[in-house]
Amino acid sequence: MKILIDRNIYSDECISKCVYSLSEVFQCNRQLDGNTESIELIPTNGFISDEDTKRLFLQKLNDFKLRQIVAEETKDIRTILYAKAFADYEDFNIEEAE
Repeated sequence: MKILIDRNIYSDECISKCVYSLSEVFQCNRQLDGNTESIELIPTNGFISDEDTKRLFLQKLNDFKLRQIVAEETKDIRTILYAKAFADYEDFNIEEAE
């Protein structure tokens, strides 16, 4: 089964993570043509219907897209938390942080 993915919507990172997460179930052949990526999914462990294949792939793809969005939106917060967690106690002044 072939699935066409718009690279303006889904990054290479999202697609790569999706393909890797399904590598035990499908052999994936990727081909890029401009902003459209064609992914051929070949089941490795028996028969999986095209409908189930498409549903599983799109579910995983959207999951990784959402994870990417959340990571981008929380990047600054995570940076502050890391800095606070690894800062020397004497060097960190709570009143300055507020």
